[in-house]
Amino acid sequence: MPAVLPGSSTVLVTGVSGFTGIWIARALLEAGYNVHGTVRSASKAQYLKDLFKPHGDKFKSVIIEDTSKPRAFEAAVNDEITAVVHVAAVVHFASAEDKSTVLGPNTDSVLDLMQTILTHGPNVKRFVFMSSAQALLGKPLTHIYTEDDWNDGAVAEVEEKGSQASGQALYAASKVLSERAILSFTKQHEGKIGWDATSLLPVWIFGPIIHECKSLDNLNLSSKILNGFLTTELEATKLNDYASEYIDVRDVADAFVAALKTEEAGGERFILDAGSFTNQNLYDAVYSTDPTISGVPRGDPAAPKFNLPGPFCSPEKAKRVLKLKEFRSLGECAVDSLKSFRERGF
Repeated sequence: MPAVLPGSSTVLVTGVSGFTGIWIARALLEAGYNVHGTVRSASKAQYLKDLFKPHGDKFKSVIIEDTSKPRAFEAAVNDEITAVVHVAAVVHFASAEDKSTVLGPNTDSVLDLMQTILTHGPNVKRFVFMSSAQALLGKPLTHIYTEDDWNDGAVAEVEEKGSQASGQALYAASKVLSERAILSFTKQHEGKIGWDATSLLPVWIFGPIIHECKSLDNLNLSSKILNGFLTTELEATKLNDYASEYIDVRDVADAFVAALKTEEAGGERFILDAGSFTNQNLYDAVYSTDPTISGVPRGDPAAPKFNLPGPFCSPEKAKRVLKLKEFRSLGECAVDSLKSFRERGF
């Protein structure tokens, strides 16, 4: 399918009031797109109206209180929409009593949204889904993941254990099944739909917050985790005993814009990963970026380092096809995040 270029194009962003969705909307507006975004309440719509006031009437909120209900997206999909970015999802790594609290809403909403596009979105040219690197995992630690990998182990765990499966497996399985539902739907309706589908698979998304968040308790999961990293003193033996991956939310937003602008992105998966880090790497990066910052543990810069091979999930395809600029450094991402947390009083 042809690229969806800014100007007269209108992009529907589901979950636009969340941590990542709001940055995607901002990037789209700054690139020249019109943006319609789904929110759950009038108060969230007002917050976004105020935030995006400089963009005038190029942004519009659509209130959908419960996107898990059948035909929920009919209020948002119409002939104005030329692309859809689906971000809205349940993010829940804790153990779930009922697998439907994660698995059902995430997979069912994808199918419902695509069916709505088929029926009510005659001008849609591209569907971009926010999946997750969790949809890739399950191999030995030495494995470098690519877009050819699928976390079939998570799906198997959910099928075997049901509600007793881990929260992480439930979330990962929901992303695997959602991606495969998209592939199945587009193949089943080939010739009937005028759009193609792209999936972006980010690792842990960190970065500054601009969404409405009035307390630390209401902070999105990844930001809570980063805030914990940046404020918790650890024993020396734990400074480098574990490595994680990160990508800055602003780079994720830019990738979504690129996925619309790039014709070759249709029908593809793209991993977004800026690199690996340990807690000590994080502390060192923070003080290297801003030596004046206070309140962040210093750890022990001389402590033995974890042998990091680089990103465990390869972003090379995304960089090549989407022509992405260099991702933000760990230090820039962490310092900007911390400043935004402190501005909110967290």
